[in-house]
Amino acid sequence: MFYFLSKTLHILIDTAFMHSLALLLLFILMLARRTRKFALSGLIVVTGGSLLITVIPVGSILLHTLETRFEKPDLAQANFAGAITLDGSINPYSYLEHGEMHVDASPDRLFAMLRFASLYPDKPILFTGGYGGLVSRGFSEASVLESWLSDSGMETPNMHFEPNARNTHENALKSRELIYRDWPHLAHKPWILITSASHMPRAVGAFRQAGMNVIAYPVDKITKDGVHLASLNVSDAIKKMGRALREWVGLTAYYWTGRTDAWFPGPHKAGAEK
Repeated sequence: MFYFLSKTLHILIDTAFMHSLALLLLFILMLARRTRKFALSGLIVVTGGSLLITVIPVGSILLHTLETRFEKPDLAQANFAGAITLDGSINPYSYLEHGEMHVDASPDRLFAMLRFASLYPDKPILFTGGYGGLVSRGFSEASVLESWLSDSGMETPNMHFEPNARNTHENALKSRELIYRDWPHLAHKPWILITSASHMPRAVGAFRQAGMNVIAYPVDKITKDGVHLASLNVSDAIKKMGRALREWVGLTAYYWTGRTDAWFPGPHKAGAEK
């Protein structure tokens, strides 16, 4: 039930989709004389709101707060058992339609995974993720990536793939299950957790709640340190607002349902992680 509700809510807070849907509906209402006045008022509200979140970068501010929650660690000083990379990079529809692996989001996750696999050949490097849609379509991001790496001659013996997790909560549970099964002696040691910086707070909270000791390794930062007003990139502002809302709503839902250890997980104090 939680999975179904979370995916439904994800659609409702997709600002790009809802913005386009609102414009379409208002345009249709403009065609009828009786609803033309209402539609015109709605268009003014939607346009004004779009301009407001563009000039005042609310989405960027919310995203920046998420992205700066964790700093990238000094790997020379980090004592870790292995690395876990979360899915979210490969476009499932492109693969299902054309049979080709197309990376259209968060490519830095995959780059980081390849880097860790090369630099630390004696440590297990785990990639977790299947398909996050409401209806299964025979797609698994981990399986597609494993096949592509194997065909490209880039797969290394220390790479391992978990193909069934549908969301961050399941990423944590199934990674823990795999680690306890294959490397029980490493289960209580710290693991590097690789995901997008904006997604890192929720991911860390979910893995901690699952009993994992993780070291955040955020990648794929898209915001700048300064607040820049008066931008005219409306589509970018709407996209960032949607991405930020997804994470903040996700954090709240995970906390309310006991899937994360804190509402806004952050770094442990010095000496807290062992």
